[in-house]
Amino acid sequence: DQALLKHHIERYDTFDEIALVWVKAPRLAAASKKEFIYMYYGNKDAMGGQAPRETYDAAQVVVYHLGELEGAPQDQTANENHASTFSGGQGLPSVIGNGISLNGAGDKVVITASPTLDFKNGFTFSAWIRMVGSQTDAYLLAREEGDEHIIVGIDGTKLYCDLSYESGETVTTEKLVDISLNTWHQIVVSAAPNRRLSVYLDGLELYFLDLKNGLPELNSDIVIGDSVSGEHALIAELDEVILSNTARSIGWVKAIYASEGSEGRLCVFDVEMVGGGGGLPIFYLGTIFKNITLDGWMIIGLLVLLGVFSWIVILSKSLFLIQIQRDDKDFQKAFTSVTDWKALDAKSEEFGSSTLFHVYKAGLDALHTCFDKPAMVHSVETVSGNPAPKTKKLLNKKGMNVFKSSLEKGFIEESKRFNAWLLILTLAISGGPFLGLLGTVWGVMNTFAAMAEAGEANIMAIAPGVASALSTTVFGLIVAIPALFGYNFLTSKIKNMAADLSIFIDQYTLKVEESHGADE
Repeated sequence: DQALLKHHIERYDTFDEIALVWVKAPRLAAASKKEFIYMYYGNKDAMGGQAPRETYDAAQVVVYHLGELEGAPQDQTANENHASTFSGGQGLPSVIGNGISLNGAGDKVVITASPTLDFKNGFTFSAWIRMVGSQTDAYLLAREEGDEHIIVGIDGTKLYCDLSYESGETVTTEKLVDISLNTWHQIVVSAAPNRRLSVYLDGLELYFLDLKNGLPELNSDIVIGDSVSGEHALIAELDEVILSNTARSIGWVKAIYASEGSEGRLCVFDVEMVGGGGGLPIFYLGTIFKNITLDGWMIIGLLVLLGVFSWIVILSKSLFLIQIQRDDKDFQKAFTSVTDWKALDAKSEEFGSSTLFHVYKAGLDALHTCFDKPAMVHSVETVSGNPAPKTKKLLNKKGMNVFKSSLEKGFIEESKRFNAWLLILTLAISGGPFLGLLGTVWGVMNTFAAMAEAGEANIMAIAPGVASALSTTVFGLIVAIPALFGYNFLTSKIKNMAADLSIFIDQYTLKVEESHGADE
């Protein structure tokens, strides 16, 4: 919403309500409905940002829109391969804006030779044409130098390409591609040395042959619409003439036809939005989500699962500790206030979640067990009383050790309850950022691989992929940061509760020693 795409405006007519804007898209995903370009207009204070010389890639060496009303056609690329000679009609309604008409009798376009027009590594010629009648071996494109030449011609209504080498060898495509009359058609001829020569019509490859040699190395001028001698004049209308010094792929040909053709299949228009520009965080999030790749979504899915489990642990453990803390407080109050502390065993329902009560119950059970074993009873005192004497059992050292061991065992078991499932939080804290980093590195690798495949590096090509890659790191931090805070909060409460439990065990031990411990 803030990155300005390279573009230039061919025509902007408020009276006829038509705008022709050429935009360099950062990428084109096949069969995608998630690629968006936003166009803003109507703001009189907005600064212009056209960059005609940067709208095309380095391989496009000539781009003629042919919309001039006078003068020679002007090259829109940074190469400035403007036509040196032109004769013909101009200002005629065409496929995109205006075009030109060549009526024979010397009408043609001449492009002076330049270093950028070197076709030894391949070439692609593209143009829109409409013919009202069949041609007498007319040259649509001609580059001739001695016995060598590159010819794209039309014989009758058949499109063909002819290559001639210094050795006398010639390569000519069969005249099978038929161009119907009185209709606009896009023709493309592409040749890669030692590989393939292809002829396209309206985005479809209708003929190809294998090239066993390279291409003729020519340094002469290029003539559009005739031969150098003037004996192969073309009678037709032309629009959007493009020359590239590389062999374009089938995908490129299909894309340019879908972009320029009357059907306009490359893009559709959404509902117009009126008001201020975007830029809100929700817009950026939507853009990022649209650019996240499959591998990124896989890592984000793992992080989301880890985050969900982390929040379950944080919330459930917090409620668990709150309940324990409340019951511990009630039990501690009861334990210090009653005279017969052994009677608290009957109130187990009131202190069900209390860890103090669990340890108290474990110690009480150990006392009952020790009293039933003579080896752990030190002595028995007979106390006179009415109506019958009372006896009081005292534990010897062995019995007290068994009692203390039961308390330590209870302490360990309660500590396990305190720390249960905290491992999930440690995994989220340590593993979340590393999973995010893995997604970032993987995404950046994919971005650079895509740049290498495309053979071009620009910010609009890099930015979406990097944004997708960094989104995994963001998700990793979103998972790790709450887990870190939650883990520190829970461990601090657990530490305090464990200290309270340790203090209670000391109090409990003292009470038992006072009432049931034997003096040795």
